[in-house]
Amino acid sequence: MLTGYVPGGFDMLHIGHLNILNSAARHCDRLVVGVATDESLVRMKGRAPIVPHVERMAVVAALRVVDEVVPDLDQDKRMAWKRTPFDLLFKGTDWRDTDKGRLLEEQMAEVGARVVYLPYTPTTSSTMLRRVLAQEVASRTRVPERR
Repeated sequence: MLTGYVPGGFDMLHIGHLNILNSAARHCDRLVVGVATDESLVRMKGRAPIVPHVERMAVVAALRVVDEVVPDLDQDKRMAWKRTPFDLLFKGTDWRDTDKGRLLEEQMAEVGARVVYLPYTPTTSSTMLRRVLAQEVASRTRVPERR
């Protein structure tokens, strides 16, 4: 039985998240999703997520392709593997042939797991949604100029 692991922030769940989770589920018998804690996202991205960790975990757990949801505590996925062993770790193709992708592959090889790259959805990302949301909020809160 192959266990797959998909780590992610899953802030503002969108089609890119659904695409990678659906694709990952087709490659394994059991799919575990590691939802990054608020603290780990602050360490990794320098900012807090919009949706709190407990809510992001609940939303991901409600998806029928997901068998288990666990907190993801650190960028080093060997820590995740020690807590919940898996055979395959899934990442988007935007990680392939990058320094961080090569490091991830090396770290997974150390624990006997393999990285599988799945198609990245370039049309939607949490970063993109965050920018659009910030622009919308800014446009609604502008103070009118005095004449």
